[in-house]
Amino acid sequence: DELPELDNMADSWLGSIARATMQTYCDAVLQIPELTPHSTKQLATDIDYLINVMDALGLQPSRTLQNIVMLLKAKPEDYRQVSKGLPRRLATTVAAMRGVDY
Repeated sequence: DELPELDNMADSWLGSIARATMQTYCDAVLQIPELTPHSTKQLATDIDYLINVMDALGLQPSRTLQNIVMLLKAKPEDYRQVSKGLPRRLATTVAAMRGVDY
């Protein structure tokens, strides 16, 4: 049997690694200059996969990651409505990547 302290330390370490990974991933995604409709769908699928992995590990996906995938999945005609309440800079960046009027 492992000591409870080791479990807590492992959980804390895993959480820290997951948060850093999600932040690094979000930073990299937001550096993408342009996305085609196909690459937008693929990126949303990839992010959904990462979110599922985090869920399987019992970890909450970052708010930024959730917001990015929501903006990627939004239909161009619904983008303005979907982006309401989200950080403006994030919404503007993803709109520019997608070539969506915002």
